[in-house]
Amino acid sequence: MRLLTPFSGSKKAPAKAKRGKAAPRRHRPAPAWRGHLLRFGVAAVVIVGAGGAIGWTVQSGHLTRAWSNVTTGVLQVTADAGLAINDVLVSGRENTNRAALLEQVGVQRGTPILAIDLAEMRARVVDLPWVKDARIERRLPDTLHVTLVERRPLALWQRGRDFTLVDQDGVAIDGQDIRKFHDLPIVIGEEAPKRAAGALAMLSSEPDLLQRVRALTWVSGRRWTIRLNNGMDVELPEVDPAGAWTHLASLAREHGVLERDVVTIDLRIPDQLIMRVTPAARERARAPGENT
Repeated sequence: MRLLTPFSGSKKAPAKAKRGKAAPRRHRPAPAWRGHLLRFGVAAVVIVGAGGAIGWTVQSGHLTRAWSNVTTGVLQVTADAGLAINDVLVSGRENTNRAALLEQVGVQRGTPILAIDLAEMRARVVDLPWVKDARIERRLPDTLHVTLVERRPLALWQRGRDFTLVDQDGVAIDGQDIRKFHDLPIVIGEEAPKRAAGALAMLSSEPDLLQRVRALTWVSGRRWTIRLNNGMDVELPEVDPAGAWTHLASLAREHGVLERDVVTIDLRIPDQLIMRVTPAARERARAPGENT
């Protein structure tokens, strides 16, 4: 948990005046709750008094202006009684910019804590790029607690030469420096971000093969083509792509098909494996006297 607004300073109790010759009497310290109770009691009295003022203003036709004045006065009394912002605590912040979050929270020390519109503040906070959800609570008498649920980066969405960071729901996290996320897989295609989480979950069934995945392209709205880190493309079928992926992993372990001079492995036809070799491999195949 982090302190968002590092307010500092503490109040010291005033020293008691010395008495005359008589020996000072010892008193038990007053319990901490008594001070809060007295201050809150004062606020309650003011609120009750405000009710009478409202009745008068309804009859006099000045309700709107008077109500605003009364409300402001009541909130100020509650702040003077101790119900004012002193600390803002934040939990769940990893990638959200601290300054941007502080600006969206938008409170200062001494702001009446009861004057804060929590729903409006939450709407501002969840508008930040990294924030998926947020909960904001008053912790009386003087603390505001902000709990963030941040988006989890999943992939880089490529559109032409532009790359955008996307989360596990396929939502774009705009305005980010993608260089720190260069190890994430790349997804290509208009529907690719929303389908990427399911595709990567399927590919994770073969962890060794998953480590070689560099990019995923959603083709014709039906199937995936997987680009491996050696530049090889693997065309998965529309039906049972998970089975085809498992079959490829078996071929890689038993026959080393991923180490050959192959450009594309086509798995779209059930029970068949079609490999397109590199131009150099084709030239060797045509050369007389060589066994390919």
